This record gives sequence, C-alpha cells and structure tokens, in this order.
Amino acid sequence: MKSGLGQHKQMLLLVLLIALIVPLRSLAGEEDSTVQQSIYVAIEPALVTNYGGPGRLRYMSVDVSLRVSGIEGEESVKHHMPYIKDAILNLFAIQTNATLDTAKGKETLRKETFEAVESILLEEKEKSLLEDILFTSFVVYR
Repeated sequence: MKSGLGQHKQMLLLVLLIALIVPLRSLAGEEDSTVQQSIYVAIEPALVTNYGGPGRLRYMSVDVSLRVSGIEGEESVKHHMPYIKDAILNLFAIQTNATLDTAKGKETLRKETFEAVESILLEEKEKSLLEDILFTSFVVYR
C-alpha cells in the first residue's frame, strides 16, 4: 500500500507541476503576441500614370505594397488610401526617363514615395507605423 500511496503523491506532484507550467507558457505566448508583426497592404489596382512632361506620352504601371506595423498600421493606411494614391500618382507623374532608366533612380523614387506616404500618416498620428514601401512590379511604356 505504501508504494501505491507514494505513486499517488508523485502523480499529484506531476499534475501540480504541469498546472503551474501551462499558465506560464500561455503568459509567455501573450507577450509574443503583443509584438507588432508586419502586414503588407497592396495598393490595388496597379498605379498607372503618364510621366515625363511635354512631348510623346509615356506611361508607367507600378504595383505598390505598403509594409506596416500591426493591425493599427493596416487600418491607418486603408483609411488614408485615396490620399496615399493621389500623392504617389503625383510623384510618379513628375518623373523623367533619366530617373526611371536606372536602378538608383528607381530606388530614389521608392524612398521619396516612402517619405510622401509617411508624411500623410504623420498628419493624423505622431507615429506612422509605416515600415517600408515595395514596388512589386515596375513597367515603363515609351
């Protein structure tokens, strides 16, 4: 009988130990879930505009995605999407062939686009939650 009682005590100890570990793991999981994860918000449809000033018409078509921090960032860019699209299209319209012919020029345009969108988001909040802007497709028609 004593060995049976000892097993019950061991089993009870094991159950208590598991009961303590499970809540600790769930608390650790709650901490991890508060870390803001990146969310990608695609601007759809692709942005198409003419560029280059006078002379022959030239067009560009660009698929743009915004990488934002968490749900709050996603909601913010969706709320301001018409304003964001307008600002990006206006920026694209003033480009030249010289700007768009090089990888460096496209990267500069991407950075300028980031700054334009960030300034829109900062108008409403002190933190924009915008992490990056990606051009997932970039086609120029001449």
